[in-house]
Amino acid sequence: MRSAHTTEVTVSALEPRPNNTANDLFPDTLPPVTPALWPTRGTRADEALQALLQGPQNQADYWIGWRLAAYVQSLEDDGWHFITRDIIKPGCRRPIKEYRLDRADPGTSAALIARGAA
Repeated sequence: MRSAHTTEVTVSALEPRPNNTANDLFPDTLPPVTPALWPTRGTRADEALQALLQGPQNQADYWIGWRLAAYVQSLEDDGWHFITRDIIKPGCRRPIKEYRLDRADPGTSAALIARGAA
């Protein structure tokens, strides 16, 4: 019986890979970007969106209402995208979510540009 040859394994994930690919060869064939829907003025979702346009929000600092996560979910249903992260605030027993508007998302970006809020 022959013994197996020893093989050397090189980790390819550590090698830098050049990214020379074009964004898209046929941009006219891509589906159109649907902008996110703006909430009705004066609603809780509108108040939450106005606050999120100013900067990141979390429930501990959001004094406009007690259901920030519900308002964010309503906005997500209308096409808005958010970046979330867990934060720990002094006095809180568990981590809470912080929401930030994802301005790089095509639908969110299109809505902001259409309103001039970009």
